Amino acid sequence: MSGDGGVTQRERDVGNPLGYLVERYARPHAGRFVLGLGALTLARIPQRIPALMIGVALDGLLFASEPYAIPLVPQSFTSTMTTTEQLWFTVVVLGLAVVAESGLDWLAQLLYDRATLDTLHDVRTTTYEAVVGLEMGYFDDRQSGEIMSVLNNDVANMEDLATGTYNGVTYVTELVVALAFMALLNWQLAIVVALTPLALGITSRLYANLLEPRYDIVRESVGSVNARLEDAIDGISTVKAFTREDEERARVEDASAAYKESKWSAIRLRIGYDFTTWLLGRAGERGLFLLGGYWVLFGPPAFFTTTLTAGTLVTFLMYARSFLHPVRNLAVRVIDNYENALASGKRVVAVLASPAVAEEDDDAPAIEVTEGRVEYDDVSFAYDGADEPAIRDVHCTVEPGELVGIVGSTGAGKSTLIKLLFRFYDPDEGTIRVDGQDVADVDLRSLRDHVGYVSQDPFLFYGTVRENVAYARPAADHEEVVAAAKLAGAHEFVSDLPAGYDTTVGERGVKLSGGQRQRIAVARAILRDPEILVLDEATSHVDNETELQIQQSLGALAGDRTTFVIAHRLSTVRDADRILVMDEGELVEDGGHDELLDADGLYADLWRVQVGDVGSVSDEFVDRAVDREEVAR
Repeated sequence: MSGDGGVTQRERDVGNPLGYLVERYARPHAGRFVLGLGALTLARIPQRIPALMIGVALDGLLFASEPYAIPLVPQSFTSTMTTTEQLWFTVVVLGLAVVAESGLDWLAQLLYDRATLDTLHDVRTTTYEAVVGLEMGYFDDRQSGEIMSVLNNDVANMEDLATGTYNGVTYVTELVVALAFMALLNWQLAIVVALTPLALGITSRLYANLLEPRYDIVRESVGSVNARLEDAIDGISTVKAFTREDEERARVEDASAAYKESKWSAIRLRIGYDFTTWLLGRAGERGLFLLGGYWVLFGPPAFFTTTLTAGTLVTFLMYARSFLHPVRNLAVRVIDNYENALASGKRVVAVLASPAVAEEDDDAPAIEVTEGRVEYDDVSFAYDGADEPAIRDVHCTVEPGELVGIVGSTGAGKSTLIKLLFRFYDPDEGTIRVDGQDVADVDLRSLRDHVGYVSQDPFLFYGTVRENVAYARPAADHEEVVAAAKLAGAHEFVSDLPAGYDTTVGERGVKLSGGQRQRIAVARAILRDPEILVLDEATSHVDNETELQIQQSLGALAGDRTTFVIAHRLSTVRDADRILVMDEGELVEDGGHDELLDADGLYADLWRVQVGDVGSVSDEFVDRAVDREEVAR
């Protein structure tokens, strides 16, 4: 905690998101940013020279009302020239100004744009790293489309900050250089002219204050649209099967309408700002012309004392007309870009500084797994917002090399027990140890390197069968991939695919059946050759024949490693060394298949239901089933 009212650094980061991003990601590239902006600033000097030279030429050459004199250039240098030489000198200076401005702008963009790309690359990769480092609870509460919106749209919008800064420096230096040249020509009139950009600047500030909350809503609505679209596309088969196309279209339409209205609110404000600044700018030009014309014709009015020539007035009018463009763009482009980037920056930094980031000690030692003993020591855990713990006071020790089945009714806590071993979540109470080492005290990546996992809903990446199996160990050769596939019962069907192991499985493995995806996921876990293997409902999507094949392979799959098999089908773990029976988050029974049947407890009732001997289940089991049905209703 800090000393300023207990505000944490993380809260300050979220409160000043763009400052946080600039400090962390732009600073390493500060050299190129500074050189680029320096070249950009210098380019504004030759950009403003033509208007100055035209005014001098009008007075000194066309009207011959004043000597041919250029501010900051010694009079002795130009006074010795003939009129023709002065004309050619004017032409040469105008040409050199164009070349200098173009060259400096080219250099500025080269340096600045490269630094911008490098910065955005760092933001994008670090944000992704932060996302994958978040606790699983973070993802439980959010749609994947919303997270994708942050990684894609919001990170991309950080370019608006760089663009806005570049344009802002351009427009500000255009104003400053023009006002400086005006002050050299006639400082009193320059003060009058400066009132126009001052009025426009105040208007821009009001516009920015009104625009910021509108863009916050816009960015949130973009995330909602992405989430809605991703849901509809990911579930397209369900949408079509239940003929819910019209309903999904309506949901997308509602999300899109919310975005449209929020965006229109920002656009409507910008249109009003454009009109207001246009009026102010045109009024400033007309006022300058009237004041300057009177000054040229009749001498300095009121309290003014300096003289004003027609050529100088033309220069002022050219500068004044050019003021409208940079000052209006400070809001339309710079402030608009800034507010858009600020809205996205809040969402990006909210991920980077999220309290859901898994707490990691950078100096935590790597875990050393020599035997594979796993201990749960009075472990309890509740999901955020849950009324009851998912796991309560679980205490057990799994010996090295044991094949352990974990069974129980839906929601009994079977998968949660294993998620705690992976540290997808951390227990609220108690300790989990592997070979005597508290998993909370070791390097997280090293822990997961020693544990193989097959979920009940396995994920396959877009690519080939070989790539998906070898995902666990990319350096594995073909023979190792095939050996893992054989153990998982996948080799036979893979060999029958059009291109064998080089067959593309489609997005999420859509070209394969559920059972085929599951067997490839099992092969992937086997190829990793972990000391601890977890099969979470590994037979939930396979047919009876494949289930039998996996059951027969379980001994070979397990080998001498510690293996957990979470199973809904009790036949899958019938031959396990031990079976842990979970009920409402508690470990209620522990033993072998025959031992548990003899105990005539929950496991025995579950077994009777699965083998069809429903009439023999206990009254207590039936009452529990009825109670759960009533709760579900």
